[in-house]
Amino acid sequence: MPNVDHCLERLTLLDRADRLLNEVRVYGQHGSIRETLAQHRLLLGEARRHLDSARSVGRSG
Repeated sequence: MPNVDHCLERLTLLDRADRLLNEVRVYGQHGSIRETLAQHRLLLGEARRHLDSARSVGRSG
């Protein structure tokens, strides 16, 4: 895959992670604290997967 494609893929993954992290900040309290923390945990986990994927783009191959 050309470098430009790697960069675009990495930017897409970072954009997804940023969007999820913004959701954690914006949509703070709605419902019980337990539900809020569980939702934040899910969003942060998904953001971490996107960041890890972005980090690995271009390394293999």
